[in-house]
This record gives sequence, C-alpha cells and structure tokens, in this order.
Amino acid sequence: MKASDLRLMRLVLAIVWLVTGVLSICNRQDSLALLTPVGLAGSMALAALYLAAGLDILLGLLTLFRHGRLLWAIQACLILAYTLIISVWLPQYLLHPFGPILKNLPILLMLWLLYKYEKQAP
Repeated sequence: MKASDLRLMRLVLAIVWLVTGVLSICNRQDSLALLTPVGLAGSMALAALYLAAGLDILLGLLTLFRHGRLLWAIQACLILAYTLIISVWLPQYLLHPFGPILKNLPILLMLWLLYKYEKQAP
C-alpha cells in the first residue's frame, strides 16, 4: 500500500473522530437522550457524554499527529465496545435505514489496513 493512501486513510479517520466528538457536544440534548436507555441520566450522563466526546476528539488528534499500531488497536476496541453497547441498549440502530452501525465495518477495515501497513507509513 502506498504511503499516500495511508496518509489519506489517517486523514479521513481523524475527521470521523473529530467531527463525531464535536457533534456529540454540539448536539448535547440528542446525545444525552441516547444515553438514557443505557441507564445514564443527569450528571452521570453528562460526564459520560463529555468523556466519550473528549475521547473521540483525542483519538482524532492522535490519528493526525501520533499515529501507530497501538492507536489503531485502541480505536478498533472502542468501536467494538460502542457497537456492543448500541446493539444491546439501542438495537433499533442495527436495522436503521441509514446503517449507522453497519458503517463501523469499513472503519474497522481501515483500522486493520493501517495496523497492517503501519511500518510502511512515514
């Protein structure tokens, strides 16, 4: 895989993490509503929201500036954890017409390719 392809994948992945984190905060009421079925409300939900959004933003920044195989593994684990939580507590998103959970598959593939070819990346 070419280094330019890996850089482009890192850029796209960083955008996904950064925008997701920012939108989670900007759409706070919608984000908090998604935490209610998980059993989080009030200050616990707010803390979880800011922790998750902050983590997403941090992962985006690390993807841009400090990438590496450990980061790709951490991101894949977090995506799998988010997917499991959503599948259990928000199963309606599994069959949603826009496929928000299904879109995790190409992101996981990108992470695998970045992990696999990391030694070739500049």
